[in-house]
Amino acid sequence: MDYRDKLRQIPLGIVAGLATLVLASGGSVAWFTWRALNPTPPVVEFPSIDLETDPLLSLPEVAAPVTPETNQPIAQDPVVQPAPAEVTGQIYWLKDDGTSFSLVPQSITVAADASPSDQVAAAFSNLLSKPGDPSQQAFTTIPEQTQLLDAKVADDGVHVDLSGEFQTGGGSAAMVGRLGQVVYTATSFDPAAPVWISVDGKPLTLLGGEGLEVSQPMTRSDFDEGFGL
Repeated sequence: MDYRDKLRQIPLGIVAGLATLVLASGGSVAWFTWRALNPTPPVVEFPSIDLETDPLLSLPEVAAPVTPETNQPIAQDPVVQPAPAEVTGQIYWLKDDGTSFSLVPQSITVAADASPSDQVAAAFSNLLSKPGDPSQQAFTTIPEQTQLLDAKVADDGVHVDLSGEFQTGGGSAAMVGRLGQVVYTATSFDPAAPVWISVDGKPLTLLGGEGLEVSQPMTRSDFDEGFGL
């Protein structure tokens, strides 16, 4: 029996086992050879991160909402005061000081929205409608029948036109006194204004029978210096 015949007599299971063993041995050798040529790469260790202390990962603190203090004053709109309905002026009376006369004022009120001319007219309406101011024992030397014909406030001063009765009756002291009443009352709302006086529409140049000269226009200072009660 030759070699081939002997192989045929070996059981098939033994042949299969030997083949498996040879393959396994060869595979092991091949695996160890590959590992020798390709070593396992080192494992990289990463540092641990502390979330509580790492400044790069710490979140910014959010400020707590501020509650306004309850005792702080609340801003309010400014209070607008209403415009006055009236303004105060003066009319002037004479008072006997024993040896001379003096001019004394009495306060009056006129509408604030009235024109300057109407305010002067209202002042003369009060002056010519009363005999004086009993509370001050003051009186007037303007004749009772005297009327205001016109009153106007212009750029050059206050213009007053009186009726002809203004020049009647009384002596020189009474004439000077009534002239002072007119000048001071006409400048009640503007004490520095010059006054232009007319009688029946004509400029007043001489006053009374004694012919007291009246300059035009006349201010309070002019009256005080020229006539001085």
